[in-house]
Amino acid sequence: MTKEAKIYGNWEDLPASAGGTISHSRMETDSRQLAEYWRRCSLSSDFWARYTALSSPEFSVGRPVRRDAVESTLSYLLNELFENTAKFSGGPVAAVVYESWLFPDRMAFQVTNHIEPARRDGFVQLIEELLGNDPDELYFKRLEENAETDQKGSGLGYLTLMKDYKVRFGFRFTPVAEGSIAVDVQAHIHVKEI
Repeated sequence: MTKEAKIYGNWEDLPASAGGTISHSRMETDSRQLAEYWRRCSLSSDFWARYTALSSPEFSVGRPVRRDAVESTLSYLLNELFENTAKFSGGPVAAVVYESWLFPDRMAFQVTNHIEPARRDGFVQLIEELLGNDPDELYFKRLEENAETDQKGSGLGYLTLMKDYKVRFGFRFTPVAEGSIAVDVQAHIHVKEI
């Protein structure tokens, strides 16, 4: 099995520590626990959103940054990331890793989970559609499709974040073991968008 990673979208090799950043945070958990105890998704996202919002005075965008706006935006963004890891993880590796990097004018978040190889192509197809179309047009198209078909995994959460908060996403797929592909999802947001 080839271990070569495939990258889509806005991918950035982020520092392994806080060098050049306001802060760097990391948490590890288990996808089965997130799925079984669903409330842990919102608890994790709310905790990290509030924790990050405390850095608001350190951002440098030429104006004060409101903590409540940072917390609200990040709670939504991180909840989407944590819930996706709970819903779509599978295979022999259950590890989930959350990391965040705060820079003076932007933030980057990365969640890593694992999927079975058979799910990769469908996810890549969704990603290519999300990244290759106008978020506003695709958002309304997906709303109509969801109303008609009640489809799961439509990417509507990603589209909302791209449309309303100008979040830029990057995705990396890396085979790590027999029956397991690591999926890294990065979300980049400029503080001025909050």
